[in-house]
Amino acid sequence: METALLRFLLCTLAILLCVQVFILPSLLDTTGEGPAAPPEPENGASIAPPPLDPNYDLILDPHLARNEYPAEKLAAARRLLLPSLAAQFCTPEVWAKYKDVKSSGPAKWTLARAINTGVMYPESLVGCHAGDRESYDDFKDFFWPVIEAYHVGFSMASGWRPPGTATERMDPSRVTVQLSDSARAKILSTRIRIARNLAAFALNPGGDRRSREAIADLMGRVFRAPAWDPALAGTFFLHSNLTGAQREALVKDRLLFRGGDKMQAASGYHEHWPHGRGVFLSADKAFSVWVNEGDHLRVISVEQGGDVRGVFSRLSAGARAIEEGVRRLAGPKRRNGGGGSGGSAGSRGGGSSGVPEEVFMVHPKFGSVACCPSNIGTGMRGSVHMRLPRLLASLGLEGVDAMARPLYCQARGSDGERSVAAGGRVDVSNWRRVGRSEYELVDDMLRCANALAHEEDALAQEEAAGSAELVRGST
Repeated sequence: METALLRFLLCTLAILLCVQVFILPSLLDTTGEGPAAPPEPENGASIAPPPLDPNYDLILDPHLARNEYPAEKLAAARRLLLPSLAAQFCTPEVWAKYKDVKSSGPAKWTLARAINTGVMYPESLVGCHAGDRESYDDFKDFFWPVIEAYHVGFSMASGWRPPGTATERMDPSRVTVQLSDSARAKILSTRIRIARNLAAFALNPGGDRRSREAIADLMGRVFRAPAWDPALAGTFFLHSNLTGAQREALVKDRLLFRGGDKMQAASGYHEHWPHGRGVFLSADKAFSVWVNEGDHLRVISVEQGGDVRGVFSRLSAGARAIEEGVRRLAGPKRRNGGGGSGGSAGSRGGGSSGVPEEVFMVHPKFGSVACCPSNIGTGMRGSVHMRLPRLLASLGLEGVDAMARPLYCQARGSDGERSVAAGGRVDVSNWRRVGRSEYELVDDMLRCANALAHEEDALAQEEAAGSAELVRGST
């Protein structure tokens, strides 16, 4: 009996040792590099790839994948109350003209790729994206009407050549509107951001993993360079190097993007996630740069309170430091379809021939180039969170927004688009993007903030007068 029990225990111990030595290491990843690779298939059998994730992977509409016009889907989209701009302007005639055209830029963009978001998700507002700067002209009978429909009043035929230099257009000393004491007291926080794309690369929907990683590598070197503005010193975090806890903490503090947007994924924004994505944070977290979130760079300046000029000054300094840093390290390059700065030949990221060109991508008719037509021109959105409880109670958020629109601004909920105005807080921002310099858009926002504060004060005075009348009537 004892001998049998001893044999049983020895066998069990041997089995446990085998599991620990040979099996567990293949199941547990201790390198931080993800799960172990699947075993090689035997006898020539193939292993099915993982299913595509619509929140991250590029999934083409079946018709567009065959380069066929999605007539039924676009016809249905046009019957919606608010059809996307892609559905409105990608007519059968436009499709016939461009269906076999590829852009002359490094992305070799197609109309099928351009409208994929609008076809896959007809509820999208714009529904189309560019793959490179050349897309806007190579498909002009599509993109130009889209631009004019979104940026009401702007004419692509006339265009708008940005005056002066990029630094002059973001000169804080050229802001003319003064924030009133009343408006400043009502502002809880200020945030101004701009979108910029590097001229040496394709736009991200038309890029690849190598181009994204080349951009991230270049920006990492810019941020670490000794010549980087010491007032903006900080740390560059790569998405792929963050732990889950670090990533969630930054997202919670609104300092990092998380991806996972199906409409953006349909454009190619999230391809090769999370490679080549990152965020630079200054030591005080008042200045940040999102790298390859959608556009190459989203430059952000933020702080509590209503020092709008101070926030804009920091943004201007950061944009200037990036431009000077890129020029110093890589030089402005003309793209030729080869390897990008820091990339390798054959990448869709674009390349360099040594011919001087601007650092940031600029179009001669509208200014800064962005992936989405809604963001072209300045790529700037300046916003203040204001407490306007009386205006909200009297007019509602839609009424406050109606007051802001003639002043070239918009009023949104406290958490942005399609959110409610919690706690009497309203997000007030410029809606013009194109046809003006950045400092003029700051003027728009300040002018609107002053006007809304004045109306809030008027309601408070009426309320006080009514209360005083009630007191007199009761005595």
